[in-house]
Amino acid sequence: MTDNRKSGIALIAGSLGGMLTMAIHPTSAGTLTPDQFARLAVVSAVAHSLAMVSFVFIFLGAMGLTRRLTFGASEEHPGRLPLAGLVTYGLAAVAVLIATAVSGFIVPDIMNHMIRDAAANASQWHIVIDAVFQFNQAFARIYSVAASTAMVLWSASALRNGGLGRTIAIYGCVLPPALIVLIAAGHLQLNVHGMAIVVLAHAIWFITVGAQLYREPDQPATVA
Repeated sequence: MTDNRKSGIALIAGSLGGMLTMAIHPTSAGTLTPDQFARLAVVSAVAHSLAMVSFVFIFLGAMGLTRRLTFGASEEHPGRLPLAGLVTYGLAAVAVLIATAVSGFIVPDIMNHMIRDAAANASQWHIVIDAVFQFNQAFARIYSVAASTAMVLWSASALRNGGLGRTIAIYGCVLPPALIVLIAAGHLQLNVHGMAIVVLAHAIWFITVGAQLYREPDQPATVA
């Protein structure tokens, strides 16, 4: 199996995993009993564990994508944009791993302590949970902006030097900046539904690119 094909499979598998994560991600519920919360915590742990694995797959696929785009560069236009995209997506991957760890493991653990504590202390626990949740939101924003920026860099490289279909390259230069603007303006809140929009928008790009890589033969090992 060629490296391009492996990279394409990784991008597609990681993107599908990300969409499945959002499909099974728990949403806010009302008052829960300890047993109900225990079940919810298990679902949350499974969903966020899947998210972690999915983004690792996407990063592995992104390495192959960067290699593919770099081979399309010339001496007049050296392949700096694909490498910049990979580094930027690496930053995004670190941020999303932290965000998923906070949301999937730290917050449920705190809530478990809150449920088992005296009702009089609930307000204090809510303050703690709200504070920790802000960490999740900060890293979710870092991920969304950095991953979108990486897609722009890869797409701009493809428009300049080839390596991807023109339509998906234009998509990658138009939609991700729109997401960044919406997030920066506060119009796109990164709750479960907001993250689902980001994940879906990114998945369309990664799956399309992954399918193209899957169909392509490997490139030579050196740049002409």
